[in-house]
Amino acid sequence: MYRKSAIAALITAGLAVGLTACGSDESPTATPSTTSTSAPTTTVSPFGAEAISDLGAKIERDNAEVIVATVEGRGGSPDQARAALLAGAAETGWTSGLSMAAPATDIRDIFGWRFRYNTGADSADAVRAATNTFMDNTAAISIPASDSVAYALAVQHADSRGYNEKEHFYKNGETSASEYAAALPKAQAAYAELRDTQ
Repeated sequence: MYRKSAIAALITAGLAVGLTACGSDESPTATPSTTSTSAPTTTVSPFGAEAISDLGAKIERDNAEVIVATVEGRGGSPDQARAALLAGAAETGWTSGLSMAAPATDIRDIFGWRFRYNTGADSADAVRAATNTFMDNTAAISIPASDSVAYALAVQHADSRGYNEKEHFYKNGETSASEYAAALPKAQAAYAELRDTQ
């Protein structure tokens, strides 16, 4: 009788272990998974950060696309496209037709110059014309385009109209050097978004 009881007890214990293993979602040898506490990486678009509407963001993006396409159409390099984006971002936030610094009463093109085009201030044609002027000015530059800030500033200063910083930047002690440096990440992100190089 003792032997039968012992065998029955072993069988019952074996069944209990088997049923427990079958009812478990994890195998006994599985290592516990670790949960990441870091937030997923998301890329924030540089367009529309300061815009008051979706339309404002669209205008910025459309203008930036015209800048890049115009540079590419001229045979310009990606570095030159980034420099042109940088100048547009620093000067006007990719919004042409902005008012100039006081006491000027003119409006500015996308690179911060007095608007002189026979077309609408906010048109793609105006952006294209301004970008062509920017590209014309690159011929006089020996700084490598890979140094986006120095290159973009040199292109602006090479313009025959004469770059007057006080007409371009005038609030809170802004300077072209500080504003161009601050705009670099925005221009890089814009190029990456427009040309899907992320």
